[in-house]
Amino acid sequence: MRDKELESNICKALDAEMSGMRVSPYLQERILDNAIGGVKVKPKLTLGLVLAVVFILVTAAAVAVTVAFLAPQEVVEQVAIPMAQQNDKEWRIETDFSPEELATLIQALSENGFTLDENSRIMEAIRNGEGYDEEETIMAICREAFGGNIGEWTLAQQHWFWDVMIEIGWATENNVEVPGPDDLTEEEAKALMIAAIRAEYGEDLPLNDKNYFSIGYGYLGTPTERGETWLLNANPIVGAATGESAIYHVSLDKAGNIVELYGTPVYLPEITYEESLQNADFTLTEEEAVHIAAEGIHTQTGKDVPLEDPKQYRYVCDKQPGNHRWHINFISQTSDWGFCSTYVNDETHEVTIESADVYDVTADTILGRYRAQYGWYDTWTSEIWSEVAEKVHFMPATTMLGKVTKATPWIAWREGLLTRDEAEEQAFRQSGVKMGDVNCACLIDANPNPIWKFRLLPWDGTYEDSIVVEIDAVTGKMTDLDIYKSDHQDLEPSYHMFTLRSIWSRLEYEENGPLYTARLAVLHKFADNTFDMPEVDSLPIFDMRYWIPEINGNKVHFVSQWRDFPDYEVTLDENGMAIQVEEKESSGTEPIPDELNLESIDESLYGVNQIAQAEAMVKYGALSTLWPLEVQMEVYPYEERTVPRESEMTREEAIAFAKEQLPEEAKEYAENATVGAILYRLDVGLESEFTRWTIFFYEDPEQSTDAWRVTFVDKHPEDTEYSIDVKEPGDYGNG
Repeated sequence: MRDKELESNICKALDAEMSGMRVSPYLQERILDNAIGGVKVKPKLTLGLVLAVVFILVTAAAVAVTVAFLAPQEVVEQVAIPMAQQNDKEWRIETDFSPEELATLIQALSENGFTLDENSRIMEAIRNGEGYDEEETIMAICREAFGGNIGEWTLAQQHWFWDVMIEIGWATENNVEVPGPDDLTEEEAKALMIAAIRAEYGEDLPLNDKNYFSIGYGYLGTPTERGETWLLNANPIVGAATGESAIYHVSLDKAGNIVELYGTPVYLPEITYEESLQNADFTLTEEEAVHIAAEGIHTQTGKDVPLEDPKQYRYVCDKQPGNHRWHINFISQTSDWGFCSTYVNDETHEVTIESADVYDVTADTILGRYRAQYGWYDTWTSEIWSEVAEKVHFMPATTMLGKVTKATPWIAWREGLLTRDEAEEQAFRQSGVKMGDVNCACLIDANPNPIWKFRLLPWDGTYEDSIVVEIDAVTGKMTDLDIYKSDHQDLEPSYHMFTLRSIWSRLEYEENGPLYTARLAVLHKFADNTFDMPEVDSLPIFDMRYWIPEINGNKVHFVSQWRDFPDYEVTLDENGMAIQVEEKESSGTEPIPDELNLESIDESLYGVNQIAQAEAMVKYGALSTLWPLEVQMEVYPYEERTVPRESEMTREEAIAFAKEQLPEEAKEYAENATVGAILYRLDVGLESEFTRWTIFFYEDPEQSTDAWRVTFVDKHPEDTEYSIDVKEPGDYGNG
């Protein structure tokens, strides 16, 4: 039902503000209907109509001065939450407000005297007649209402926000705790912690000034073993403070006594990157740099970059003031060309090619070429996949990706098969995922029926990582579900998401034998996949210090080296698919040594010993590369930093070798440089275990961390085999 008072106010606003315009009664009625909700509109509103709605909403808010305003939180509770709950499907939680819902919410805010920044993405979405993400919409309202990002809100405000997320289905639990009546208040605890930092490190520290420090604090309803109940971190803002500064940490117990207090020294640059960009004196224009880069690609590869045709190529260009050069990425719009990345020195105009995929398309590169045109796999239609299958048939393949691409018979949708939407619904229903997104979808020919393959990204904790689901395109039954550890391409290759598991398992089996897929099967069934790297932190099945594999045909027996771990046995079918994965009695007789005990390892692979780090910074400076290798190991225990063994190259030998690899123009520079070093030990416990040195030559590490950098691999001390990479100052690419 229409709100007559609001309708009257809008009519007055139209009469007053549109008096110079010719507005027909019909158009005025349409604007009123869409502003108030009397008529259902199409999912995408016209730009003119949306602008009119937004104009009216703002005007209506200005004239409706007699209404008792709701607070922004009340608008969220009374408008946003019910809408977000009502738009959910029975089988899946909707994550976006529709254009109409978003306009209704903005209208409710405006009616209550609350407006969002006109330049915000939400208002841009309104102007474009688009919907917007539910969580981010509510978050934006709260940012305006509470001030700043969520870390700057009070604990009560944060707790309320996560209650809202639970109500709309975006979260399952609220981890923000608020103090009880017997605790210190937030204000009291924060004041005590800031006073403690100032008493130790200087009364003039501007900790309460948001321009200088970002403050984050929290409350623990269940104190730690040390009694920590309140925690606070103060991080300096880059650009506000320069030179030597520190990150401050303090914790209190329930009574307000200090449990821990320390400052970690950090070096802040004198100016921000944006300021350095503004101050950089570049001689080339962007257009000139782009054409020099294109000519450089032609000179060095013999291939043209068709810049003059925007239908074939587009580019992304940015300046790098640190080394006075341009970084230019050329992005193909057709499958005839690939992605090219180049650097152009602004002074010498020298072109350095980082990568250049300009050669004939192959089975190894065709998917990358198509991604440049159509975006990520979730945006591809089945017709696009079918086109790839037709083109790739006669193309050469040298990588496993190429072989899988050639072997996968993608087809276009036809009558009699489930549509993508219908199959997607079954993928969500049968996997139990209520909230998430589709990252890949394709239709693959198979026996007896074609299969829809989906990669789902669960956001609701249903699975700890993404999953791949196969749905029979005729019956709608789920024929396979597998975990996909997306951050480990060597363990979960990309092709896992767009081909049948039976296809890639067979090819891997033919190429590498049964061991790889057997190890993966053990991980998927028995590992704790809440870990970022379960194959390291939970079940290190690849590490022969724990299990030694014995292969007998299609059976793989993983023999435990310690009584603390069971044996595993995997049976594979002729396609390399695991048909049986069992846990067996342990073959180990001795207890596991402390250094291999997984329970003694911090769950974070990238854990840092913060106290040791602070001591190292005070003693040796901010740059960890300048610290002794033993100190680096202590500070970063889970980063694979190490020290040389007796038979391996020493630090001094590594530095001498690195100097020999530098170009002539850098050798004199290196003799007067400050030298840093890192030694990593990689693939520990595997047949392929090796060490990798990175040697840094700094002109002045206190002024700049730019350095000549030499990285090399030492695999076999007796018969050394080096893989060498040399980077000049300002080149931060991985070696």
